Amino acid sequence: MRRLTAYISGKVQKTGYRARVISIARDFGLLGYVQNLDDGRVKVVAEGEDYDLESLLAALDIKNTLIRVADIQKEYSAATDEFQGFFKAIAGNGETDQRLDEAAELLKQLIDVNKDVLKEIKATRVELRDEIKATRDDLRTEIGGVRDQVKSSGDLLAARIDSAKDEIAASIEDIHSDLRDDLKERLVKIEADVSQIKAKTGI
Repeated sequence: MRRLTAYISGKVQKTGYRARVISIARDFGLLGYVQNLDDGRVKVVAEGEDYDLESLLAALDIKNTLIRVADIQKEYSAATDEFQGFFKAIAGNGETDQRLDEAAELLKQLIDVNKDVLKEIKATRVELRDEIKATRDDLRTEIGGVRDQVKSSGDLLAARIDSAKDEIAASIEDIHSDLRDDLKERLVKIEADVSQIKAKTGI
């Protein structure tokens, strides 16, 4: 880990240059700050691996409609590990507006989290709707099955009742027949007994 300190001159203030530097430095995973100086230059302090620092140095040389870098002076030193991120510094006293940048970053993260939560809520709502529909369809199928079973059981019970009625009627008919035959036998025997009594008594 090393520290790169670069002084950039040219058309670099009030052009959005610092915002570009911050974006580039963060993409490379570097720590430090970028600051406007009173003499019109921009100061960049960055700490990280040599390859990333060289990549940043090359990317600092921006030339477009608004920004035109004329010269870059650089120096290297040992890293101090004093930075927690890469931020914009306030001109004059050298203090960074780290809190504002952190707040903006946290706000961005919060927005992203809210988007993810909304997506999850929508997905969960769709999933629940599908589950409710599937459950309702299953219930309808089960109710239909139970209804069919009840109907089938009712038909079977009715058939058994009809069969039992036929069996009971047949049994009653058999009992009537047996009683009728028994009564006939008893009447014949009684008539025979009466005839014998009459013969003995001479009636």
